[in-house]
Amino acid sequence: MSVLTLHEDILVEEGKYPMTITFKNGTMDKFLEYYEENKDFIEDRLMNVGAIHVVGINIDDVDKFGSLMKHLCPKAPDFLDGNSSRGKYSSNVYNASEYDESSIVRLHTEFSYSNLYPKKIFFCCKQPAATGGQTTVGDCKKALELIKPEIVKAFDEKGITYIRNLHSGGGLGPSWQEAFETEDKDFMEKYCKENGIEVQWKANGIVRLIQQRPAIRKHPVTGDRLWFNQVDQFFPEIYGEEIYETLLAMNGGEKDALPMFSRFGDGTEIKKEYIENIIKVLDDITIPVPWQKGDLLMVDNMTALHGRLPFTGDRSILASMG
Repeated sequence: MSVLTLHEDILVEEGKYPMTITFKNGTMDKFLEYYEENKDFIEDRLMNVGAIHVVGINIDDVDKFGSLMKHLCPKAPDFLDGNSSRGKYSSNVYNASEYDESSIVRLHTEFSYSNLYPKKIFFCCKQPAATGGQTTVGDCKKALELIKPEIVKAFDEKGITYIRNLHSGGGLGPSWQEAFETEDKDFMEKYCKENGIEVQWKANGIVRLIQQRPAIRKHPVTGDRLWFNQVDQFFPEIYGEEIYETLLAMNGGEKDALPMFSRFGDGTEIKKEYIENIIKVLDDITIPVPWQKGDLLMVDNMTALHGRLPFTGDRSILASMG
């Protein structure tokens, strides 16, 4: 493990994943001062390594985190079209996840099903869990290297069609109003048209959104080919036969009515064994990041995937995208 000490009270460990920067008696102001002095170094390492864990800077509430994000990503747009429910504290601060605490959130790249996706994801620890609850990270380049070549070839050639059926209130998952943060159908439809999302209105206020996206992308700076998609999260069969059959029963036995699912970009079905291999690889490359109150985790959304482990107790991890 290579260790670089830049100041007597700051320790940088480049040889571990994620890269770790530890402050002794740090504060947000000290971190921002350090960041401005070493911005090129930090941005380069974040882009190439994929994730940096910053320890000991006491960013442990919404106001501090929101203030930090205004410095780091002052022009961040609103990332609409979310596929999960999450609380929103301010224009740029969310709950990281509101999935059931006993469930694993597998590695994924944020908004990779969408035309507009964040370059970076930031997390801070307001309250660590009693047990578990680590945010996880993994290398997108390594994922692409380890997934079976025939699977990579199929996804590279065909791409992915992501399909979601969003209710207008009272159903599974987020409503279209929650996903797009509006009650205005015209605004939602305009956003979809501008971002390559096909809109189909169904009975009972349900809207079907269809998006065709690549499964593999090149990083715009490094040129690395990267596994950049969320296809396993859009494959409901992976949640087990009992859950899958229950979901089907709740939606009239029709897979096309499920809240979210996927096909290849040419409309053909994706083999379950393909998804099983993808999941195995993602599980194999998963690295847990242990949280201490006030920590910050910076993730390059193309170079690294992220997720979450199950937990017990009160856990509050804040997230922001830029």
